[in-house]
Amino acid sequence: GNITLPAGGVVLVSVDSVAIKTIFNVATYQWVGALSNNGEGIVLVDANGAVLDEVTYDDAAPWPVEPDDQGPSLVLCDATANNADGANWIAARNGTGIILNGKEIKGSPGVANTISCAVVPSVFVDVKDFSFTPKDITIDPGTTVRWTNTGGSHNINGTQAKFPNNPESFGNGAAKPAGWTYDFTFTKPGLYTYQCDPHAPGMKGTVTVNGTVKNYRPYTIANAKKINAEGKLDSLGKFAEISGIVHGTNLRPGGLQFVLIDSGNNGIGIFNATSDLGYTVKEGDKLTVKGALNQFNGFAQVLVDEVAKTGTEPTVAAKTVTALVESDESSMVVLKNLNYVDVAEWKGDGSSFSVNVTNGTSTFVLRIDNDNELSKVTAPAAPFNATGWVNQNDTAEPFTEGYQLMPRYAADIVQVSSTDDNKDISVKVYPNPTCNIVTFDASRTINDIQIIDLQGRTIKSAYNTNKIDLSTTDKGMYFARLTIGDQVSTVKIYKH
Repeated sequence: GNITLPAGGVVLVSVDSVAIKTIFNVATYQWVGALSNNGEGIVLVDANGAVLDEVTYDDAAPWPVEPDDQGPSLVLCDATANNADGANWIAARNGTGIILNGKEIKGSPGVANTISCAVVPSVFVDVKDFSFTPKDITIDPGTTVRWTNTGGSHNINGTQAKFPNNPESFGNGAAKPAGWTYDFTFTKPGLYTYQCDPHAPGMKGTVTVNGTVKNYRPYTIANAKKINAEGKLDSLGKFAEISGIVHGTNLRPGGLQFVLIDSGNNGIGIFNATSDLGYTVKEGDKLTVKGALNQFNGFAQVLVDEVAKTGTEPTVAAKTVTALVESDESSMVVLKNLNYVDVAEWKGDGSSFSVNVTNGTSTFVLRIDNDNELSKVTAPAAPFNATGWVNQNDTAEPFTEGYQLMPRYAADIVQVSSTDDNKDISVKVYPNPTCNIVTFDASRTINDIQIIDLQGRTIKSAYNTNKIDLSTTDKGMYFARLTIGDQVSTVKIYKH
């Protein structure tokens, strides 16, 4: 029902109003839906439907991690600050005295929050008499520890330079005389070792942070994708370190969604729902990523935690196929001589859509994501050849169907004038990569050359020649589309 709140008033909603009344003796409004521990959007609107405030909370940094099933509530610690910034939220500190599942519930049900953004330590270590007291502590993620030096000249050194196995570095620099305090908030689970440098090795301590420790094991893409008879990953949930080359563009702005493919054309999906981890997706980047192996509707992917660029390499050549199968999931393939089953399925309105196409023998699904430039163009003329990586969207076990072709950009759709266009054409390209002039050798005369960028735009053309000058062209990857008699061939070229 409708309620009216006075200035400074409080309203409390819950997913189980009966339980809240029983435990806290506080009346609440029943929430219709979920209040997920791992993030959800909440919108406050007025009687006319106008949005007054909204926030999408999360359970990963910079948001506090303690409220994710550890007992505390998530609290906006500064009502005047940007509530979209997780750094302006904090785990509730005021205890209720109520213990559930071995954890104290912390919060302020039914009353206004009285909390500061200032970090308040909850565990204290004395630094004196050439020792840390207590020497070894065990804490939950998000706990702030304060060291206080009350005697002698000491320091805290828990850096990874000194202790490489520490999940992250902490410390306060060089030793200083008594009178200092040092605070550090531990967010990553694992075992931390630290010392006082002038008095090591005798003056050492440890901090054990509870939680799941992610021990990333090196996997090849092929091994990471091994499945059982039901189509499930053998290594589902394992923490993996995987290397490969970026193919395509990012299909999740604000997060990450693309495929990583090795030199043997074995591919796997890369996904992060909420963060790009500081990486801007660029085709041809060689990456090493870390994360948990996962499946979404049968599609194998890495829920990536870390991304490291280690260089650049040419993308792999797509192989011609006549079926979309599990062994080619996330690999680069080409389907040739395609026609629409119903051209009206191609929306071209900027939304995501699926299009059924056929080569005359089999029917395939082309999936066009709304973040793909193809989503905003009219239906390409058929027949055409389509290049892309293989996606899977199978909503029920066993995960053995639902394969789709995902073109990366406009240049992946190449019109053909006849079935002769699909005959393999032998073309040699050199030098590739190039600095200026690139030469194409083919068994027949080349009628024209078109250089196409990743947005599908023709930026340079040449006619009745097998050479083209790219000296004034920006560095990067391009497609060279060659007309050879009544056939068309497309090859990748790289400009230094």
